[in-house]
Amino acid sequence: MKWFFLTLGIVSLVLVLVFLPSADSYDQLWRALQDPESHEGTFWYLASQGNGAGWVARMELAKILRRKGEIEASIALLREALELYESVEARRELARALEEAGKRSEAVREWTKLLPDAEAAAAVVRLSPDKIAAGRTLVSGRAYSKALEVLAGEKSPEAVLWRARALSGLGRTSEALDEYARYLRVFPGDTTAQLEYGQLLQRAGDLEKAVAAYRAAGPKGLYRWGLVLESLGRGDEALSAYQKSFDPEARWRAARILEEKGRISEALAIYRKLAGKNARVADDAALRAYLLYLRRGEKELAQKMREKLPPAFRWLVGENAHPPSLSPDPWPISSEAVKVADSLLRRFPKEGQIWAQIELGIALRKANVAEIVAIGEWYAKRGEWNRAYALGVQTLRQSPSRRAYQLAYPQAWEESVRKWAMEYGVDPLLVWAVMREESSFLPEAISSSGARGLMQLLPSTARWIAEDQLRIPYREEWLVDPDYNIRLGTWYLRYLLDQFGGKLAWAVAAYNGGPGNLRRWAAGVENPPDLPAHLRSVETREYLTKVLNSWLIYRWLYGS
Repeated sequence: MKWFFLTLGIVSLVLVLVFLPSADSYDQLWRALQDPESHEGTFWYLASQGNGAGWVARMELAKILRRKGEIEASIALLREALELYESVEARRELARALEEAGKRSEAVREWTKLLPDAEAAAAVVRLSPDKIAAGRTLVSGRAYSKALEVLAGEKSPEAVLWRARALSGLGRTSEALDEYARYLRVFPGDTTAQLEYGQLLQRAGDLEKAVAAYRAAGPKGLYRWGLVLESLGRGDEALSAYQKSFDPEARWRAARILEEKGRISEALAIYRKLAGKNARVADDAALRAYLLYLRRGEKELAQKMREKLPPAFRWLVGENAHPPSLSPDPWPISSEAVKVADSLLRRFPKEGQIWAQIELGIALRKANVAEIVAIGEWYAKRGEWNRAYALGVQTLRQSPSRRAYQLAYPQAWEESVRKWAMEYGVDPLLVWAVMREESSFLPEAISSSGARGLMQLLPSTARWIAEDQLRIPYREEWLVDPDYNIRLGTWYLRYLLDQFGGKLAWAVAAYNGGPGNLRRWAAGVENPPDLPAHLRSVETREYLTKVLNSWLIYRWLYGS
């Protein structure tokens, strides 16, 4: 309590200054930051405030107190800062302070939240009770290289397993397979490890061994066991595996095989059940049931399934998309947080950007719908499309107004989109729909497969487009440039539309699954509503639905 009474005295002295007419929180903060050690009292005063200046003051005070050895007080301030506004900087300072205070388990918890950051990974190793625990935490946090470093030379089965997972995460498949095999010789009954081993074997093309691993995985492996059997042309065995599984995807595949065998009634029974569940295949099952009932002339049952179809599938079957039901637009307000953010940007060229973000972030924690929309529109005007989009999506859950839809489905980088869409003859609304589902309008987005930028182009594909097709220079780092990425992605959409005879659904599916795969999956498919059922990739099936849904909303908002 010593520090509390000391600081209480300091705060009392500072209060004399509070009522000066010129006292402004950020002006005081800026002056104090020029010489932090001499302005501890100012920081204490500002730290009593629940705004951005208070957040920065808490951070500065925490550093000052830590240097003075008052670790507990520093920790308390950092926890307050994180309650007010979440940031990597505050989390890192808290982890450091907890470690310095000797609170190892709490420090590890905080460092773990920062993985795979290099400093966090080193701290996890330093603070974990043993190498196995460190390796487990590092792999879970995707710090795979550090995990391998820590687990090198460890011979226990658990170390072997986590080393296998780290190698798998790094894409070193053959080495990972060797480690999984070593582990499973000791613990063949570990069904989770068997499942992981089977997936790696399948990725490596060793399908017979993958079948054995999936069989050993028990119920967990039935779905993937069926997939491999089906790819090997062993349809009856695959059907048997699928039918034993409770996985909705496995049940979907069973229904597809039954349908192909002409056992329509059995397939319909499965489709009906799946359509009534909250499962990722529910929409696909409803579409198949609708088409099959329609083709059998059972219009009443078909109508029940039609009511379950998302807008994308209604469009595929030839219906006009109906606009969504709207809530009234929130009443226009003059957001105090936005006013402060604008003021900070004008008055503090260097610090203003981050201070404005903090101020708005704090305001959003307690904002109503009108305030959230106002802040989202502020971001949109500044071209910070990812932030505007995120706030639009958040608002749609609470109040689906037109303004919320415009935030969640923005015309981001409009000049570039319209320019390249016109150049290559692509619907600009489709470009925005693809961009939205690919990157959420984040120019620096990188996927687990290495796809980059707004339109999520693989570097190899981007190089081929730029150098071989457009005859323009290419550098991988340019893929984060919005105009460059939009140009390449829009050209690729035109290319796919041409490859598939102008059929939009085929082009969208190929954008995700690849044109080669799509030709294999959909060979002979001519009827658009039949396309989703032939997409063997779950991800591609979902992607097609999402992009078409987004495209239809863009058409409703901005097009014909």
